[in-house]
Amino acid sequence: MTLHHLPLRSSAAPAIMRVKALICLLALASSPLMAADARQIHLNAEQLRRSGIQTAPVSVADGKSAMQSASVAAPNQATNQATNQAASGQFMSGTVIVPVNALSLVSSHVSGVVQQVHVSPLQSVQAATPVASIFSQQLMEMQRDYLQLATQARLSKDKAQRDEALFKEGIIAQARLQESQGQAIQTEIAAKERYHSLRAAGLGDGQIKQLLSNHALVSTFTVAAGGSGTIVELEIHPGQRVEAGMPLAKISKDVPLWVEVQATRQQAEKIRTGDLLYVKGCAPLRVMAISPQLTGGNQATLIRAQQEKRDACLKPNQFVEVSHSIGSNAAGSIGIPATALVQQGADTFVFLKNTQGFEAVKVQQVSGSADKVWVTEASGKLKAGAEVAVKGIVAIKGAWIGLGAEEAAATAPTAPSATSAAAHPVNAVKAQSGSK
Repeated sequence: MTLHHLPLRSSAAPAIMRVKALICLLALASSPLMAADARQIHLNAEQLRRSGIQTAPVSVADGKSAMQSASVAAPNQATNQATNQAASGQFMSGTVIVPVNALSLVSSHVSGVVQQVHVSPLQSVQAATPVASIFSQQLMEMQRDYLQLATQARLSKDKAQRDEALFKEGIIAQARLQESQGQAIQTEIAAKERYHSLRAAGLGDGQIKQLLSNHALVSTFTVAAGGSGTIVELEIHPGQRVEAGMPLAKISKDVPLWVEVQATRQQAEKIRTGDLLYVKGCAPLRVMAISPQLTGGNQATLIRAQQEKRDACLKPNQFVEVSHSIGSNAAGSIGIPATALVQQGADTFVFLKNTQGFEAVKVQQVSGSADKVWVTEASGKLKAGAEVAVKGIVAIKGAWIGLGAEEAAATAPTAPSATSAAAHPVNAVKAQSGSK
């Protein structure tokens, strides 16, 4: 049944006219004109009114109380700006730690006695740099076992080949052939297992080949670094006995460090993920995680921040005083209500009001609170006095992706009541159509 043939009373005629107008507006919102400009959303005054869209003006920072972001500041000014910011705001204590994924462990796969240590603490090393030489009786036993298993595997393989030839000539039964083939497979697997154990212990392919050819056992092997970095812990000395799996050294990669900050409940309420923290004289830190629970000892909230870039100003295990600037903002950044931010994939946008409707402007958040955020954008379109959408954003985004403003507002995740259905012409017609 079409809209023109709905058996409505005369009092419903104005509603039908409004529905027809809405259909025209929806067709305009999803027209090819909008598709030609991916950032422009064409909405007229009638659509704005029906979708409940509201706007709010933006503000531009004057730089008098600037919280400078490393992403918008010149590289040679980042440390000076951090020094200035460290003198204001709320203060917290923190500890510098090395990220877990930046630490690598050097250990021995077999037990033995340390013969020589080739590195020293705080030394920079590269991958395959020798760390220690170890004499190991266990290693010689592993080589002996490998020789025995490799010999058995070779003999079992030869026997299986002879039995296969005898079986083809009808001399032996198939069961004997299968038995010899199974024995060959088992001994080969056992020999490969011992081979990989020797490789893990530190012997190379060349040493293992020499072992098979001249049967010369190796009593000393070298443990090497698995990657580049700095030796932060060295736990061995010559003459020390080490067991299999025992840590010999820890290597730290040259990556940005973490600072774990303890904040009171009042301080934590003013900090958000992505905010910048400052240590006097050092590069800024960006908050990457906020613990959802309090510590049992002092009822503090643990906040983890990471260096924006590797800075020698901070050392692992260093105690630092961290500041968080409250209400400050980067010079030239734009202050907007937090409700104006729109996430589209990995990017963040705001809807800037213009004469044709709204334009989606890509922004980057540099700081903020629960109510207001400070952003930067490259186009320069967000200026003092400009207005961005703060309510009815679902409708604008719907028109942006091709649904139409009113259609997006109607499909928003709300629980419609009978009153709201009657108040909205589209819902009223849908309700009447369903009753028919």
